[in-house]
Amino acid sequence: MQTGNVIPERIADAFAAYPPFTMMDRADVARLASSARVRALVAGEYLFKQGDPPGKDVIFLHRGRVEYHWAREDSSELVAVRDVGDVIGVTALIDGSNFRVSAKVAEDCLLYVISGDVFMGLIASNDEARYYVRRHMFWATRVGGKISIPEEARIHGKRTILQAHMEGGKLVSPRPLERLLTCRSDDTILSAAEQMVTKRVSSILVVDEDRCPLGIVTNLALMKHTILKSLSADLPVSEIMVSPVYTISKHTSTTAAILLMMRERVGQICITEDGTTKSPALDVCTHKDLLAQSGNHPAGLLREMRIAKRVARLREICDEIEQIARGYLDAGVSGIFLGQMCAELYDGLVERLSELAILKLEKSGKQLPDVSWAWMSVGSDGRREQVLRTDMDNALIFESTGDAAQDDLNRGVFLKFTTEVVDMMVDCGFSRCQGGVMASNARWCRTDAEWEEEVLSIQPGDGDAILRGLILFDLRCVTGSKDLCLKLRSLIFDTVKSKPLLLRNLAELAVETKPPLSFWGKFMVERKGGNAGEFDIKSRGLSPLRDAARIFALQLGLTEHYSTGGRFEEIKSKAPALEEICKLAYEAYDFLLRLRNSTGLRRGDTGRYIEPSALSKMEKAQLSNVFDVSRMVQSSLRSEFRLEQTIR
Repeated sequence: MQTGNVIPERIADAFAAYPPFTMMDRADVARLASSARVRALVAGEYLFKQGDPPGKDVIFLHRGRVEYHWAREDSSELVAVRDVGDVIGVTALIDGSNFRVSAKVAEDCLLYVISGDVFMGLIASNDEARYYVRRHMFWATRVGGKISIPEEARIHGKRTILQAHMEGGKLVSPRPLERLLTCRSDDTILSAAEQMVTKRVSSILVVDEDRCPLGIVTNLALMKHTILKSLSADLPVSEIMVSPVYTISKHTSTTAAILLMMRERVGQICITEDGTTKSPALDVCTHKDLLAQSGNHPAGLLREMRIAKRVARLREICDEIEQIARGYLDAGVSGIFLGQMCAELYDGLVERLSELAILKLEKSGKQLPDVSWAWMSVGSDGRREQVLRTDMDNALIFESTGDAAQDDLNRGVFLKFTTEVVDMMVDCGFSRCQGGVMASNARWCRTDAEWEEEVLSIQPGDGDAILRGLILFDLRCVTGSKDLCLKLRSLIFDTVKSKPLLLRNLAELAVETKPPLSFWGKFMVERKGGNAGEFDIKSRGLSPLRDAARIFALQLGLTEHYSTGGRFEEIKSKAPALEEICKLAYEAYDFLLRLRNSTGLRRGDTGRYIEPSALSKMEKAQLSNVFDVSRMVQSSLRSEFRLEQTIR
């Protein structure tokens, strides 16, 4: 091993070719280089070992290769490889925690050692570099906790969630004037309260003879003054009204109005003609009212869905959902959270389409049968992970009458209903499921008794039944009778848990898919067809993690969550032995969802196939680490279900 000084310009040139140094000023990079030390290690030596205390430096890998090995119990596993341009030791430095892996030199290395204090000082003063470290440096050590660095509200070069809402946000929209509840300042507290109770509102605006706002009386003010302070209800409202009233004009954006309310800590805001208290009042809004009006906010889109009368308008709203999703992804929002948000919006879409389909049936003289029913989402939408309008997966369950002939008649009507809904979903931009998993297919439109019989008939070794059952395992009620869905879901969990061999079959399927990495760490891509040169992120990346989460949830009887991310969180809390694996799997799955959705939104397709050459160096490194996590998860499945052994 040798230590000494080197020419700072050469070190600065080496730094400047890789992030996060590419995001810093050249002068800052030069200062780092001037204080850097060179270090050379030969193959077989260690930079640090698992359990060592964190150092005071970070290390830039200029030449060579370093392998990270994770020791657990009696084995050691290769979990990551660090290559030229990587910065090593940042996570332990930030967390102040012991190293959680051993860094072994695989090829002779030339390293530049940087003072941790100097490095972190530059990171703290550079928004873009800090964002890079916060989002990506977790993967540099892979095994360990998340990094937490204080960040500014605005990230240089990145859109924030606030920007996502501001761009395209709507102006406030006063409701019809007859909805505005007002009183005069000399009206009694009792009369004001009676009006509020009659109209079922939480406040009343106090105005003058020109309808200019003077004050506002809220439920809280009524309770405070009449109950706690025992003021007479015959006193004028001027005694208890809150004044002055915060006002905005009808030309104010909904986002700006919400921010004003948050800053001033008020629950209501008054819209006037010119935005001052000297002009007539038009409406009074709570923050919930404004959210519902916000054009680029999920709550606003739900409101638009509920009042939409044409499928064409619902198609426009679906386009807006994807626009919001793109903004959220640019702002760094979790892919798992984004899926949950979109699930709420697409659920609202299906509810509205169901209402429109029922209205159309009624106009044709038909009524839905007088039995309980429910629309179920399965697949990615059932797991609350669908962001892109890819192929739909859904089913219908309806209550059996006990008469097979009557059930078939009812099914006929329900199929007319489901066909209408599915056709309208296609008009809204969704694709039909190539496998026919749609409520408009009689195989997926069944009575509760038929669904229960199918679940109970799934037997270990019956490949077709197991594959069909896999789809049902992620069912979720969207609209209709929740009891029907919950009863069927409970039966699924009870049935699978009572058949250990069936769980083993599921685990065998989950470990069949090998990560798309060659022995040399190169991505294995499709060789033929329209996606030649790309790899399948859905089947090779998302599926193994998704299947593992489902299997462990079935094994442990965990029914609280539907999403893969939620399942990993629940497994982590219920099975301490899997805590470390679940942390890694959650992060890996979140990254894959973000990558797929970003790709799909950028290319206007499903995002299923990824072109390796289009990925940045860091994204490639992250993907490699994600596939390492998949191997670890599959290894846990093999161990848990003893897949190397044969059960007789």
